[in-house]
Amino acid sequence: MIRMTSVLKNEQGALMILISVTLLALLTIISVAASKTATTEINIAANEYVYQRSFYHAEGAIMEVVDLLEDSANTLKNPPSWMGMDEKVINDNTIFKIWDDNQKLKGVAPQASIIDPQTTDYLVVHHGVLSGNSLDMNKPAKHSFSIYGRSKRKGFVMLKIGYAKVY
Repeated sequence: MIRMTSVLKNEQGALMILISVTLLALLTIISVAASKTATTEINIAANEYVYQRSFYHAEGAIMEVVDLLEDSANTLKNPPSWMGMDEKVINDNTIFKIWDDNQKLKGVAPQASIIDPQTTDYLVVHHGVLSGNSLDMNKPAKHSFSIYGRSKRKGFVMLKIGYAKVY
């Protein structure tokens, strides 16, 4: 019994060192976990930035085509190389083949955008006169288009919109 009391009264600081080491180990684990979480959040933000930039480049390419279609009245008489006139040849399934293989299908090739000529391009498919519109030669007809915009900068984003214009 005398030994037990003398050990409890011993004030050499062993318990304090043990608590300090345990607390230090706990703080180390928490800081490593916080560091990994912060790194993951930074990577997520960087990926979101790349996606948003690619998205807006593809959208800008589409808006470029809309401006070209709005400004030109003779688009259908003398179609440019980036406009397909046959929707059976150029559609949602074949568009990837055209872009991936850089092939020309029936003389249609993607056009580089002025936004970023190396990574952003566009392609247009003319679907013809919208159904329900008059084919009367005295009236202008409403034509339907599909416009594809693509950006492949550090990833891949492809957008498609429908567009109608009266000629």
